[in-house]
Amino acid sequence: MQVASKGKLSEIEDLISKMTLEVCCTAVLPELGLRWGNVSSALRSSRLPMTPASAARVLRRHIARSLPAEEYDDLLSRLRLKLVATQQRVWHLISLSEPVEEHPGAPARVLHTRVRQALREAKKPKDMTAVVESVNMGDLVYFSVQLVSARRQGAALFAAAAPAAPSRCSALCSRARSSRPSSKVLTDSCLGYKAYEDENLHGRDIPSLLRIHDRKWNEDNIQLLNGIPEYKPTPVITDNGIDFTNKTYNEEYVEKLLGPNPPLLTDLKIQSSPAFFDPARMKKDINLTIDLKSEDVAKTLKEWVKKGALAPNSPLIQIFHEMQSNSISYQAEE
Repeated sequence: MQVASKGKLSEIEDLISKMTLEVCCTAVLPELGLRWGNVSSALRSSRLPMTPASAARVLRRHIARSLPAEEYDDLLSRLRLKLVATQQRVWHLISLSEPVEEHPGAPARVLHTRVRQALREAKKPKDMTAVVESVNMGDLVYFSVQLVSARRQGAALFAAAAPAAPSRCSALCSRARSSRPSSKVLTDSCLGYKAYEDENLHGRDIPSLLRIHDRKWNEDNIQLLNGIPEYKPTPVITDNGIDFTNKTYNEEYVEKLLGPNPPLLTDLKIQSSPAFFDPARMKKDINLTIDLKSEDVAKTLKEWVKKGALAPNSPLIQIFHEMQSNSISYQAEE
């Protein structure tokens, strides 16, 4: 028993050491009823550097002294799920519809029970048991679902959803060791809805995905709700005089169009079939595909405009402003 407890403590310490100090402060300390001042004081007393590994070492001592061994498993599962929620992983957005109740929204505790019940009734191998964990972080409830048996365990499916929702809502899912998660676990009354639709929208930043798909999440970026402003280049007064090159105007125009805090996406695929530029020589459509991959597509577009490599009224800028998916079919207006 003592050896097992030490093993669990080692797992908890290893898990906390993978978190940044900021995540540790917001995700781990509330679980233990501590404040950052308690941890920093212990680090200084022990003459340890201010690193995640040192914080994990101090918190391991606190857990060993204050928590019974029976609670280690629950703490470990919650911390593991919180680490997933704060990690840089790909999340896929889906839309849920056809609520099974008149008011599908429910507290997180009820959502947890719904998921367990739905998995209990779902088809699965007889020797496999569904293990469900949930945790609240911000405005969302995060779930992990995994099929396990005495000899093997399946890949974990991670999901996030709002505990209270209207007749149609959004959910996100991400699966370990899989490029495309199955959303079936989120339907069949799991979250109070019967049907789902894959929105073909994915990324590593959950708030950005919600802002792209549902405009009610854009309260802090109200400019994104407006239409495309008219492009009228004019001279701009700067600290060094008057800019007649339109460079300053172009940068300000793109900043106004995309906003100071545009959604964070790492890839965007655009397909188009424009007509050949000279119909007299060839009357055919040209298939074009642009596959943008960057740490921040919006930042890359702004940098291209700043360097003059991209026009501020380019279709690429307009597409990013109005996109609803990572894969877009674009048809230029006549």
